[in-house]
Amino acid sequence: MKTVGLIGGVAWPSTLVYYRLLNEQVQAALGVPHSARCVIVSLDFAEVLQDMNEGRPQDASARMQAAARQLQAAGAELVAILANTGHFAADAVQKAAGVPLVHIASETSRSIRAQMPQAKRLGILGTSHALKADFFMRAFSEQQAFELVLPDEHERSELDSLIFGELASGHAGAESAAVVNRICANLATRGAEGIVLGCTELAELQAWLSSPVPLFDSTELHARAIVREMLAV
Repeated sequence: MKTVGLIGGVAWPSTLVYYRLLNEQVQAALGVPHSARCVIVSLDFAEVLQDMNEGRPQDASARMQAAARQLQAAGAELVAILANTGHFAADAVQKAAGVPLVHIASETSRSIRAQMPQAKRLGILGTSHALKADFFMRAFSEQQAFELVLPDEHERSELDSLIFGELASGHAGAESAAVVNRICANLATRGAEGIVLGCTELAELQAWLSSPVPLFDSTELHARAIVREMLAV
């Protein structure tokens, strides 16, 4: 089993979800009492978010690159960024780590295309920073030929408030999910045939989510891809 280096803390609740998923999936593949070989560098989300909000993505990228070098020094044989938004810096992080990076958007888009080979339009929920970046477009549109249906500006603001507030503090519940459910319904009305939970914090809402079209959790799909690469010969 390869050792995976995880860049977490952005925010901490999703890092907790990843740790559980990775260990559950390693045990499913190898049996009890196996567990995932991993190294975690947990960033201070407040610092990363401030960099992004103040228009200094290069500083946020530098934080993640420094984390990647720490992981490589600790023996990581592959790395993963435990946040969709952080993938704006995926190429720089992989270069800094010097080992392969398991890309959340590429893995998610590939998995959805395999499950929905005829689908044309796909909705994506995420932070405003992620939706403005180009990595979603590259992974879903250029690589897998999906037309993207995105939340409008008001909905993006609602998602930011939810993600950077309640979900970043670990307080997920039905009230938060009601906002996401309404946005999902709107995206489906606009032609989305499936919807990506394109923010790792949204994984915690799944027990309360309902949608008129299939939902795809990028966190779970990413975790499965990470374990696949950890166990690859």
